[in-house]
Amino acid sequence: MDVFDQYLFDEITKCYERTNLSSEDYEELYQRFENLNHVPEVRPYLFAMRYFGWGTKSDPEGVLSELRVLTADARDVSICGLYYDLLLFENENDSNAISNLKEYADEGYLDVYLKDRSHLHSVTKKVEPPKEKAKVDQRTNTPEIIKYKRMSFESCGYSGLYFTAGDIDYLSARVYIEPLKTTRKLKVRSQIYDGDNAFSDVFSDEYTLKPGTTNFKTNGWGNKNFYGYSDGIYKWIVELDGDNTYSQEFRIYGGKLTKSGVRVRDVKLFASKSSGALEKDRDNYKSAFEAKSLEYIYFKLFIDEPGSDMTVQIFIKVTCLEDNSVFCNKYELQELDSNTIACWNGVGYSQPGKWNKGLYQYSVRIGDGQKQEGTFAVY
Repeated sequence: MDVFDQYLFDEITKCYERTNLSSEDYEELYQRFENLNHVPEVRPYLFAMRYFGWGTKSDPEGVLSELRVLTADARDVSICGLYYDLLLFENENDSNAISNLKEYADEGYLDVYLKDRSHLHSVTKKVEPPKEKAKVDQRTNTPEIIKYKRMSFESCGYSGLYFTAGDIDYLSARVYIEPLKTTRKLKVRSQIYDGDNAFSDVFSDEYTLKPGTTNFKTNGWGNKNFYGYSDGIYKWIVELDGDNTYSQEFRIYGGKLTKSGVRVRDVKLFASKSSGALEKDRDNYKSAFEAKSLEYIYFKLFIDEPGSDMTVQIFIKVTCLEDNSVFCNKYELQELDSNTIACWNGVGYSQPGKWNKGLYQYSVRIGDGQKQEGTFAVY
């Protein structure tokens, strides 16, 4: 998967790992997984959530039927392991499922999908070594290996991968790693690149990370007067202990975020491709869409001319009225020219045929402006 999908995947799975999630939490997670369903690693999570009814309608028979076909056609460790894990949830004495789950455990199947309902521990506990110690060679005092996961950025209360130059001073990287099992000293060097050219000096940090640590924050780069970055895409590179290097791109928009936004006069809906709104579709407005051919629904916002160039936040929320589940709740940064009269953003799936049929409600707004609400149907 690409760096942006990896970032989203790691963020969602981290939330999924939490205990005591509410039904609303699961609804949000299910939708976020669905929006990333073009990534193969997401499939086992969606199957598990459908089986137990976490954030969606429970369909254990349908899930087992689909998994049975998939295990016959391909040897995906996660899919096959999940199938036998679910069979053991239904019948913990199923000897065939026990034998197969052991096999897939040896090949790397994990209990992350079913969480505390997994039977993985019960079928592998006899062959597990007793109380594995932290992976440190006491004879040579070899430091524990740092396992990098992802990187995001922070400044002035904003976080993520997208920022406006006038709203950030010193931008810092937050580096996420697998939880440590030992106390670990770490030296980190960072440098920011604009294309192939070094944008910043090399700056260094030293840390003493405690057991259980999952992230650390680097020094910042910028200036106290803001506008230390120009409009463009940058790459932040970190080097850990003078050995492994990792990188993450981030996007800076020029100017400041106009929080007040602009007035939305009307909203029209049209369907088009997930890769972008095709010109031929942009004026084909609808309020009902055919599920089998539907990928993305775009919300075209007709606005008052801003009068000056600006960057705004566009908020979109879509709710399925069949069960009041939240289909989408997000915001995007949008650049507007002084004479812009319309812009659009979309929600949906990367492939047709994924939408559930039913009635949906939407609300959209720009910045702090008034919400525009309406409904649409998928049939």
